[in-house]
Amino acid sequence: MSRFTTYAIKEMTSSFLLILLLLTGILWMGQGLRHIDLLTSDNVSLTAYVSYVILLLPKIMLLTTPISMFLSVLLTLNRLRNDSEVLILWASGKPDYDILMKPILSLSIIIYLFIIILSVYLTPISLNEIRHKIIDIRSSGIQSSILKEKKFISPVNSLTIFLQERNGDKIKSLLIHDLKNKNKPQTYIAQNGEFIDDGSLKILRLYDGNIQIFDKNEKKISEIEFETYDLNLTPYAKQENKHIYSDELLTNEIIENLKDKKRSGFNQYEKKQFAEMHSRFINPLYIFCLSFLPLIMLKFLRKPSDSWLIPISIISSIAFAIQIIQITLTNVLIANNNLVFLNYFLPIMLFLIILCLMFLDNFKIKILNNAQ
Repeated sequence: MSRFTTYAIKEMTSSFLLILLLLTGILWMGQGLRHIDLLTSDNVSLTAYVSYVILLLPKIMLLTTPISMFLSVLLTLNRLRNDSEVLILWASGKPDYDILMKPILSLSIIIYLFIIILSVYLTPISLNEIRHKIIDIRSSGIQSSILKEKKFISPVNSLTIFLQERNGDKIKSLLIHDLKNKNKPQTYIAQNGEFIDDGSLKILRLYDGNIQIFDKNEKKISEIEFETYDLNLTPYAKQENKHIYSDELLTNEIIENLKDKKRSGFNQYEKKQFAEMHSRFINPLYIFCLSFLPLIMLKFLRKPSDSWLIPISIISSIAFAIQIIQITLTNVLIANNNLVFLNYFLPIMLFLIILCLMFLDNFKIKILNNAQ
């Protein structure tokens, strides 16, 4: 490996890691704030919330890694041009395709393997774990810390709780309105109360109070006095959708689900699984297109005075179009599983077109020289 190749790999790697860190950090922070309701409304502990947010990283990195690679190559090319290194390489007889081809290829292969691991293994595992965490959190019942003094709190639509004072789990003067049975809404009034959590059950124990039950059919109110009454809060938990989406299934689970089934007999859920499984292998291929695409700019910039604005705009637009095509074909694959070969063929074809554009001018020059 030449010194220039080693130097270029170091330059691109440092730019790639910096951009990846910035983009991932921004998106990760946004996703963390988006799910902050888990920390407030659902009273998840800070440790559980942090572990949950960390599980979002593989999915985010799957999005930011190709973009970071594309931008790192752009920055490296710009740096080489500003330092006149590209001009020196041209003057020494280096063709366009040989300036950054080897370092980009070396780095792209490493990043491709990294994305494959993310796509096939880490992201499905993290999304699957997130799904189960959400189900556990939403289904765990009402948490005591959401109960605030002198405020009407409605943790769910069917329950409203008001308390006058509280000291830890000890409560004074409670009023609870329960709409779980819409035909017979109940109102609990108690002088004291206590929140009890034994893990499987969450109980609000009421002392010295009464229950007022309004029968809507008979239009009358009945009252029951009690010294001690245990109100089980577990049934008031939010009902979370327990359906596992195709992107939350592990790759080996999808393979097992689709094994020995004909593509023509897939139901809608199986079609989504089929598309998801192949997308995990197809989408990483686009890293080669995005990595080599910036090299086309060298065809437009033959003089030091040439502006980079138009070439960068064109290349960035092409990169954006490639991302749109990638997303579109993934969705089309769900509707028509028979197009799976087209989905594999397109990134390979785009990569070959980019390579042809890189070699085209040099091929023409060789033909002209031989003709002379």
